[in-house]
Order: sequence, then C-alpha cells, then structure tokens
Amino acid sequence: MFDLILSTESRVLSTNITDFEKQADQFLSTLTVKFETDEDFAAAKEEVKILKEVEDKIRNSIKLAQSGEIAKLIESAEKIAEKFREERLKRDKLVKSKESDIKENIVNTAFENISKVRYGYESDISLALERTMPKQDLLKRLHNATARRSTLATLQKAVQAEENLILAELAQESARLIARRKLLPVSHEHLFKDWLELITSNCDLKPIVEERIEMEEQREQARVAQAQAEAEKAKTEEAKTESAVEKTQENLTALNENDSKTYRFEVRIGFTSTLSKAIELAKQVKEQFGLENNVSLKKMN
Repeated sequence: MFDLILSTESRVLSTNITDFEKQADQFLSTLTVKFETDEDFAAAKEEVKILKEVEDKIRNSIKLAQSGEIAKLIESAEKIAEKFREERLKRDKLVKSKESDIKENIVNTAFENISKVRYGYESDISLALERTMPKQDLLKRLHNATARRSTLATLQKAVQAEENLILAELAQESARLIARRKLLPVSHEHLFKDWLELITSNCDLKPIVEERIEMEEQREQARVAQAQAEAEKAKTEEAKTESAVEKTQENLTALNENDSKTYRFEVRIGFTSTLSKAIELAKQVKEQFGLENNVSLKKMN
C-alpha cells in the first residue's frame, strides 16, 4: 500500500506528495462501482477499510511534519486526506444502501411467491388464512430470516428456506380450513353466519353442527304444530259460523212461510248520545210507529 512521506526541519526535506496525490486519485478512480455478487460487496467493504487506513496515515504524517513553514505542504496533504474521508463515508453509505436494496428485493420476491399461492385459494379460504396466518407475520418472518447473513449466497439460501417452510405451512393450514368449511352444510348455511370464527378455531365442529341443526328442526316442528293448531282453530270457527248462518236461514225461512201472520216484536238499541238527541230520536220513532207500540227511552247509566 502507498504511504505519504513528510519529513521536515522547518523546511521540506523530502516529500513525494505530488506523486502520492496522483497515486491517490488513480486509486480512487478504480473503486468498485458494481454491486451484484458477494465478491463485489467484499471488495467494496475492503476498500472502505483501506480508505480509512490511508486517511489515518495521511493525518498522522501531517501531525509528525506540522512544524516550520510548511503550510502549503500540510494543506495539500489535508486535501488528500479529506478526499479519502469523503470517499470512505460515501462508499460506506453506498455499500449499506446496496446491501439493503438487494436484501429487500430477495424478501419481496419470496413474499410475492407466497402471495400468489395464498390468494390462489377460493375467497373464503383466503379470508380465513388472513386470520390464522396474517400476511404481515409472514413478511416479518422473511425479514427475520435475513438476520446475521454475511454473504448474498447465505442470505438467499436463508430466505428461500423460510419461503419453502411458509408455503408448506400454508398448504397444511389451507387443507385444514377447507376440510372444516365442508363440515358446515350448505343446506343450513343460515345457521352458520359465524363460519369464519368456526373454521379458523380448533374446536370440534361436529357436535356444534349437529346441535344447531337439531335446534332448527325443533323450531320447524314447533312452527308446523302451531300452524296446524291455528288451521284447526280456524276450521272450527268457520264451522260454527256456518252453523249459525244455517240456523238463521232456517228461522228466516220459517218466518217467510208465515209472513201473513203478525207478531209483536221488541227491538232494543243501545247507543251513546246527548240527552236532547236521544229524546229527539225517541220522538221520531214514536211518530213512525205510533203510540200504541209503546216506544220508551231509558237511560242506562
């Protein structure tokens, strides 16, 4: 590795600063710009270390040589050291940013693969899977798989392993949910409006299904019995009404047969009115039927 020489005795005794600056600029121009493989990242990280070492050496040379009239020399050395400092900071940030981007791309690709499978099921099962295996939890698992991975190869391998594990768990859980969904009969769908809670739980569905269907059948039997009772009651009432009508008809027929005879009848009418109106009504009845029919007005309360 190249070193800056500054040896002074109140004057510059020896220096290679001109050649050193050219050498430094040449080195800076050859720094890694591609970030695709583990070797690329390893080289970039090593360059960060070298930049720091050179910067420290330059600053140390400055401290050792900082005496006498060498301000221009020191200024030049400071500028070179600053170049290395700036490049070191920029490169360190760039390496971390590229690593983060690649890590994020690997995780997102795995998550997209999982999502295609996850949302490939029918809507009911996809909805249930969101309850038992939330997508945020799955994404978190993929991110956790990237922890403490020093190379791209180990990072990719760890995320792939976690992706395969999640896909296997999804297949197992979806099979469980599908089987439990089938236990809820479509013919009695109205009895299982809480189907999502039922199939995502771990409770035994068979006794719950049997109990609800049995209760529904009991309600239906009670409804039928009530309807039959009401129909029977209506039939009885209708028979009574028909009997009364027939009896009335018989009476009218008998009266019609003897219509030439006269009889004495009494008609009573109860009504609510003021006293003056009641008296007036009684007068009108008397005028119509005559005094011999003994029309009378009686106050009931």
